[in-house]
Amino acid sequence: MTVLDGRPVLADAVDTADGDPGEDPGPLRSVAIAMAVLDCFGEEPELGATKVAQRLGVAKSTACRMLAALASGGLLERSGAGRYRLGLRLFEMGQLAVDRLMLREVALPVLGELRDVLRETAQLAVPVGADVLYVERLENSDVGIMFHTELYRRGPGHSSSAGKAMAAVNPAMARAILDRGFVRRTPFTIVDPGRYRQVLRQVRVDGFAVSREEHTIGMSSIAAPVVVTRGDHRVAVAAISVVGRTASILGARKMAVVQNVRRAAAAVSAELDRSL
Repeated sequence: MTVLDGRPVLADAVDTADGDPGEDPGPLRSVAIAMAVLDCFGEEPELGATKVAQRLGVAKSTACRMLAALASGGLLERSGAGRYRLGLRLFEMGQLAVDRLMLREVALPVLGELRDVLRETAQLAVPVGADVLYVERLENSDVGIMFHTELYRRGPGHSSSAGKAMAAVNPAMARAILDRGFVRRTPFTIVDPGRYRQVLRQVRVDGFAVSREEHTIGMSSIAAPVVVTRGDHRVAVAAISVVGRTASILGARKMAVVQNVRRAAAAVSAELDRSL
């Protein structure tokens, strides 16, 4: 890649002034071209293949293919007469990145307080399809070392309290989980779709979810959803959970754990609603 008048120019042996040799560029080069194509729309709201090709120094056929590919993925959309503009998918992805950055900033002090009050590991999770991704985890040193492996960074949504808490107030995640099906991790994992739907209904009533040794024998968790307003409805964008040994989480102080987790999730939800 070279730079001409402050703008990246991608012309090389793959794309020449005489045309395209008909071979697809390598994966990394394709990504570079796609990023450069999207950058063009920062200067003009609508562009066609001819202008994009001129700006980037690539063959028009390459520009046409890249514009079509980006449009098929929703990053661009056709505006008629061979012209394109930025698509809603790109906006949604940008909004998601902003939301998650803000989510972590808002949630971290709340997680710290939750861990200190309960002396258990506090977690912040977000939905990724049918899975749960833990983007923050403030560990209790007593049991924290087991969470250092990748197995405990991302996991199936159906067997975790965080996954249940989110799926109960996030129809897209619930559908993804039901569509993928259920894998039994322990003898206590819920694998019946009807039973799972019943659990989600109860979570909506109670405002919290429980996983009793469904992911790991001896370990249980309680979670509550972080919800924000999206249009005319409320949807879970994350969950706050506390995980520890079953006797500590679901024993005599279960209600104290529930109250603190719900309070933490409500505080983060309220702050996000004020900020977004």
